[in-house]
Amino acid sequence: SCCRNATNNQSASSRASDYLNSYNTYIYPAAWGKIRVYFDVTGVNYMDEIGVLSVKVYESSDGENWSWVDTYKYNSTPGMLGYDKIYHSGYVEYSGTIGRYYKAYVCIWAGKDGTGDTRYMWTLPKKATLLAG
Repeated sequence: SCCRNATNNQSASSRASDYLNSYNTYIYPAAWGKIRVYFDVTGVNYMDEIGVLSVKVYESSDGENWSWVDTYKYNSTPGMLGYDKIYHSGYVEYSGTIGRYYKAYVCIWAGKDGTGDTRYMWTLPKKATLLAG
């Protein structure tokens, strides 16, 4: 049936959703002020589409006051979505300014048979550096 009882819903809550098993995203400072927003997404099974739909990058000079600087979208940025996979990972790269802080707001997605599930996650902030790491 289309309806599930409460105990089934509770037992399923140990994973992220009916489509998403686990996911993570973080920023890695690449060299010369560039920052990479990495992501990895695991589905509960093979998914028609899996990965991230959007990455919004925010910048701060003091680590407290943030402003939006760029958005990456799956339909104009290669590598954000994988197809017919259980697991997909990748990154987008933003050319930042050395010494400034960056964080990203990431929309995670797993879809199958015309439906799916999204989750939103902030990265921890990182400072853009001259040398990688």
